[in-house]
Amino acid sequence: MIDIFFIIIVVIVIGLIGGLLYLIYLPFKSRLKKSGKLTDKLNRQINWMFILLLCLIGIVIYCFKDYRTSSKDRIEEVSDVKLPLDFKVLKDEYQDMWQDYCILYDIQFDNNATTEMIKEIKASKFYNSNVNHNSMLYDSLFITVDNVKAIWYNSEKGYRFSRKDGLISYSIELDTLTNILHYNECAD
Repeated sequence: MIDIFFIIIVVIVIGLIGGLLYLIYLPFKSRLKKSGKLTDKLNRQINWMFILLLCLIGIVIYCFKDYRTSSKDRIEEVSDVKLPLDFKVLKDEYQDMWQDYCILYDIQFDNNATTEMIKEIKASKFYNSNVNHNSMLYDSLFITVDNVKAIWYNSEKGYRFSRKDGLISYSIELDTLTNILHYNECAD
């Protein structure tokens, strides 16, 4: 749905810009035709090149569209929790470093949403209630489900999540005192 909306907007903008450029070209075209320097064949070639150039510009604009999955969807997919509907985005940064990248996503909950989030964390298939905030995270404490090794656990500020998937590491911290969730995804 969003792609179709984006395509329609791109077509309209390129059509308007192309139309304006063609209106600017018309006086030059009529002057060149009168002088005999612009033949019908050359005029058709110019028109086709102009149309192809507009299509190429549209394709380039579409290719530069950001296809990154939203940070909200990433959190829900990675951590096996559904975020509450009511939250405020404090930071949503994508830091690109060639083949490496980092996504930093901070959101603010109200008290009800934080309570709802805690229920989601405790219901997660990765929640390990045997880990407390003083425990060292050993590989044996991580929970493996469908070849995914991750863990949600209690921390001194609230709850933490940790997962490593190849070269990508994920960490989430839910601070229950400030009701802020910090999401960090980095690829090395």
